Amino acid sequence: MKTAYIAGPMTPRGNRRDTQNSAIEYLLNTRDLVQAAVALIHKGYAPYCPGLDFQYFLSLRPGEVISEETIKAVSMAWLDVCDIIVLLPGWEASAGCQDEYSRSIELGMPAYYGAESVPSA
Repeated sequence: MKTAYIAGPMTPRGNRRDTQNSAIEYLLNTRDLVQAAVALIHKGYAPYCPGLDFQYFLSLRPGEVISEETIKAVSMAWLDVCDIIVLLPGWEASAGCQDEYSRSIELGMPAYYGAESVPSA
């Protein structure tokens, strides 16, 4: 099964038209990544969805920490083994997505803009 890395904005920047609330914006961004993952599953891909990383933080016990640096390193490790990268709208405004896109270029990975542009596997 081919693998797909989904790159989309997560951190609220106040640029969504549908809300001015940072918490809601984060959830809407998460929704966008998860919806892309589901679309890719239907197209025959095994997606890696960084939008689900929040679950790691929900599982932390008192005193445990996962740094932003660590969570980004985990995502980049997944990117390194994926077949394609899927860039969601707004990726250009995200420093993390820009880093992911740059790495995908280094890897010679095909890039698609939105899940709808990805051909069936």
